[in-house]
Amino acid sequence: MKINKALIRSILTYAGYIIAIGLLQTSLPEQVSLMGAKPDLTLILAVLCGYLFGQRDGMMVGLSAGFFRDMLAGRTLGLGMLTLMYAGLIASVAFRQLFRRNVALGLVQVFIATIVYEILMSGLNVILPMLPDVRINIDLLIRQLLDRLPGAALTNVLASIPLMLMLYFFGPYIRGTHQNVKDESITGENL
Repeated sequence: MKINKALIRSILTYAGYIIAIGLLQTSLPEQVSLMGAKPDLTLILAVLCGYLFGQRDGMMVGLSAGFFRDMLAGRTLGLGMLTLMYAGLIASVAFRQLFRRNVALGLVQVFIATIVYEILMSGLNVILPMLPDVRINIDLLIRQLLDRLPGAALTNVLASIPLMLMLYFFGPYIRGTHQNVKDESITGENL
């Protein structure tokens, strides 16, 4: 039986990132918030893994991070898993046709994903409310979204810088050896 060391390394690395980031996200103090918003580290991880390492990694990390976040939040399992899985998948495909992967466009990807994610979550809150008996005021929800959106986008972009560097230097693949992505990726050829 042949042991695939690259697969084991990627699974262990991603598991470490998912556990550490999930626990960090649930324990961030209010002093870390900017304009009333804390960074959504699991969303950032899913988007960056999809953007930097391809569809398979983005989907698996998004699904696993969403599962872990749903478990830590005590919510119904499924919604966080699906949204983060799709975030990782879309991030891997979104800029592939237009741009080569690089660090600056990774930050743009996180910014766009944050805005789409916040709007999607607010819309899902109207369609599938967490408490079915509570009537949701749509005007208030839109005002809260518009108040929260700039801070959420800014904190996610700022938090993605160190996470992107960590994935680059301490990522799941040895630089220059990642074969999943057909075009050049950030694994060592074009940083």
